[in-house]
Amino acid sequence: MFGMDNPVKVLNQLRHYVTDGRLEIAEVMAEELTNLLLSEKKKTIEHQELLVLALRDHANILEIRQKWKKSLDAAKRLKKEERTLVAIRAKNGIPTTAEQTLLKLQDQMQMGRLFLQCNKMRKAINCFSVVANTGHIEAHLLSMEAHEKCKGSLKKATKVAKALDKALEVSGPLSHEENEFVLISEIGLKTSYQNISSSFERWLQPSSGLNSNVAENLAKRLASLNSQKVAIESGEQAANARLQSAIDSLQPAVDYHEYSQSSH
Repeated sequence: MFGMDNPVKVLNQLRHYVTDGRLEIAEVMAEELTNLLLSEKKKTIEHQELLVLALRDHANILEIRQKWKKSLDAAKRLKKEERTLVAIRAKNGIPTTAEQTLLKLQDQMQMGRLFLQCNKMRKAINCFSVVANTGHIEAHLLSMEAHEKCKGSLKKATKVAKALDKALEVSGPLSHEENEFVLISEIGLKTSYQNISSSFERWLQPSSGLNSNVAENLAKRLASLNSQKVAIESGEQAANARLQSAIDSLQPAVDYHEYSQSSH
């Protein structure tokens, strides 16, 4: 079915269906493709790579369709096959690229989201923590949301809230990309300012149960982001954080005017 003799063609076709919003047929195709590739006894590295891509697409489609348990099963299998692919690449002397590392972190975030949908708070937070260690603010936000969703309040979320505060302290400046304000981690994972702002609006309310000292610190972080947003909108701050950093690096390390005065 679906011309499974050409897996690459099938993968491209199901992605077209996703783009067109035809998720039901895309799901069927993704499931058939992954089953076919999983059934192969001895896979080439190319087919193992295709299997990882197909499993990732299948998990994503299922998540979009809110089939949480099935998506989680696909995500777990994806993690297993990713490990196999890494081992095959290492055996063939093929290094892991930055893009592949980024995809693995995004897969980890997805698994955390799916555990959260299944009300498995601890497993969700464990997944988010792996990515949070790279400085990705979204992972910290989702750890907070895990407490909020599964416990009904943030009374016991002090540890993850402090981690969020610390991450925001060292995060780069706000950027404006594609009509959206974002924070970008060192490895390129983006967090929407709007997501941060709307989450903080809930969490900074006394009714949230968040520790008052931590709430005060987070309020300061939000105020700083708000100030940066205003500065970008008024043109006082570069819209792109990386560009701002590059500009700053061009500033002379020595104040030559002051140096010439002191030399007389």
